[in-house]
Amino acid sequence: MRVFQRGFRSFRRNLVRNLIVVVLLFVCLTFSMSMLAVKLAADSQVQTIKQTVGNYAEIKISSAYQMKQFEAERTKTAAERSAEARSLTTAQEQADRVASLVPEKLTDAFAKDQYVKTYDKVLSTSVTLSDITNTNIQQLFQIRENNGQSAGGAGGGGGLGTGGMTSNSFFFSGNTNGASASDFTTGAKKLIKGRYFTYADYTNSNPVVMIEKNLASQNSLKIGDTIEATVSGVSGVGSTMELKIIGIYKTVESESQSKSSSSSSSSQADFNPAGSTFYAPLSVVQKLNNTAGYVTLGSYYFDSVDNTAAIKAAYKKDATGTTSKYQLSTDLSDYSSIADPLLKARNTSVIGLSGALGACALIILLAMVIIISNRTRELGILKAIGSTDRQVISQFAVEILCVCMVAIILAMGATALIGQSMGNWLLPKTTTKTTTQSSSSTPGGAPGGMMGNQNQLYKEGSSFTTSSSTQKAVKLNVVYRGTLFLYGILILVGISLVGMAIPVFWIIRLRPARVLSME
Repeated sequence: MRVFQRGFRSFRRNLVRNLIVVVLLFVCLTFSMSMLAVKLAADSQVQTIKQTVGNYAEIKISSAYQMKQFEAERTKTAAERSAEARSLTTAQEQADRVASLVPEKLTDAFAKDQYVKTYDKVLSTSVTLSDITNTNIQQLFQIRENNGQSAGGAGGGGGLGTGGMTSNSFFFSGNTNGASASDFTTGAKKLIKGRYFTYADYTNSNPVVMIEKNLASQNSLKIGDTIEATVSGVSGVGSTMELKIIGIYKTVESESQSKSSSSSSSSQADFNPAGSTFYAPLSVVQKLNNTAGYVTLGSYYFDSVDNTAAIKAAYKKDATGTTSKYQLSTDLSDYSSIADPLLKARNTSVIGLSGALGACALIILLAMVIIISNRTRELGILKAIGSTDRQVISQFAVEILCVCMVAIILAMGATALIGQSMGNWLLPKTTTKTTTQSSSSTPGGAPGGMMGNQNQLYKEGSSFTTSSSTQKAVKLNVVYRGTLFLYGILILVGISLVGMAIPVFWIIRLRPARVLSME
């Protein structure tokens, strides 16, 4: 206790000199603590990002294969296409039907990878419903016909180059569990009546479906009603399937559009901005599309973006022999665009932290050299009157601890005030693209159509793509954390120990007789 008292009195007796050291340490420690706060904030936000972005992958038809097929079809004349259609055998027709789809055995094999946490399979296609009219498609036909008449052409008939779609065609999206479709998990769509189809509905191939509320209202449909769907490529017995409506959903983002549409001209009064998508179990959609064993894509969430390379290596092993027809796409680019500015700020803060702590160590060492050299006589007298090296060292340790403690307490307070400003200063002045939900998908193929965007991701039941028009600046939220206080204590102890290096060396070598003889 007496050692602490003498050390504290020594601190007060040399107050001006110690305050100068405190001020110098305060400046360096404030900078270092601010750098540390930025690093902790960046690490925390990057870990949060890793939980939602960068851990998604999907297996689908490759863009290169789609381009090759598109170029091959484009070189054919209408007569050649018509002749090929007439000469197709049943086997050839089925092969063409699944040419742009992915075998389930490939998606199932990849789902067994050790890094995969959740897995879904998706099939998106166009289905004909004989009792319902797609008002959206019908208006598109009318627009084309009117444009053709105004140009003096034939205008009508055909179908907008939509692969044989008619006014009775609707977009069906099938997966293994309706509730897992990201349209519903992200809140873009919301179930308002009935229930989702379940995994049991998928395994049992229960003919159930979920319908959009405006479409249901336009056709006077309700929960429990049935609609008749045509099975593609089948005639006679088994060419139709009765689907029971078990759920009605609304599209949240289109509510305002629906209201404005109802007040528009009569020619567009029936237009449904929410779309005409039906959600059904994957096995049911496969039957309707006559493509059992095939899906549009396999959808996967793995444990962390850190294992992206391992996931790609595992896919290459599972996809051996499939050439370049299929590809594994990940949202690594989305993660990079969001996390890179944060990682750069973190790396810069680490450099700043190292430099500031080095400056603190240099300041305390130089200060101790000056203080000890000016107090040599005092040290000699203390040892001459019987004080041991341990007692003298402890006295200086308390004094140094007081200096460092005052400096770091002030620095931690200043860090709470300027930490966010320091983070804003370190964060690169860049913008990142945000992931937004795609507004449309092309029936009868992969989301985005034959020439779909290579970066487009489906994300468990709903098409997602990176939008170049929607950008948001990355923000670094620097908040005072409990761990910062703990790191502050470690820095305090570290600097105090560094500061004691000079006194310990000096006091141990000091000889009282020699000091007193110099007086």
